[in-house]
Amino acid sequence: MLFLYILFIVAFYFFGAIPFMILIGRIRGFDLTHEPDLHHALWYKVGRNWGILGFMLDVVKGILPILIGYLLALPLWVTALAALASLCGQMWPVFRKFDGERGNTVSLGIVATLSIAYGAPLILIVALCFAALGFIIRTSKRWKESGDTLNERLKLGGSPSLALPLGVMLGYASCPVTSWILGQPQEITYGLAGVIILILIRRVTAGIIQDLRNSKHPLNVIINRLLFDRSEI
Repeated sequence: MLFLYILFIVAFYFFGAIPFMILIGRIRGFDLTHEPDLHHALWYKVGRNWGILGFMLDVVKGILPILIGYLLALPLWVTALAALASLCGQMWPVFRKFDGERGNTVSLGIVATLSIAYGAPLILIVALCFAALGFIIRTSKRWKESGDTLNERLKLGGSPSLALPLGVMLGYASCPVTSWILGQPQEITYGLAGVIILILIRRVTAGIIQDLRNSKHPLNVIINRLLFDRSEI
């Protein structure tokens, strides 16, 4: 059985590594391989409906390993590791020379499915509250500064936000804490801790060498990446 468990985990790494957004772009006649933010590029260059589809397919990368593991009654540690493997696949995909996305969408699928399937929806609710607070702060500032149209104020791009990436980070960081407080199985708590650890590792390491070369304050670069997902603020 151990071999099958390992195979299950490895299979979901490759599933997570599938570049759905790039494939959608190619189907629609767009080359997104060099875009810094695939979600943003898919939304604005290919179309909003395709952007929503790309977002949902990435969320499914986090949902599917947990859903299958739950339905097959696999050991919880196998299910959690498969979900983390899928997250690693999106962050460090073998099909893109191990340079992928930040993992927020896959992590959303993991947190939502893991907390709901195993009877602890409060984990998701608390995390969403932090993320929503960051979104509200970010949007309220843009509402005062941006143009007159609703689209301009709510758009994904625009001036960089500090509140939103901080709120997202705090939301994911709250998950293992809430799980521990609720007395959830340690596999769930450790799995959720793994999510935030991988997110922070990806935030710090993505393109870090070039940024450190261009900065006189390397410690600030690392701190800014951890908190705000950018090197300079």
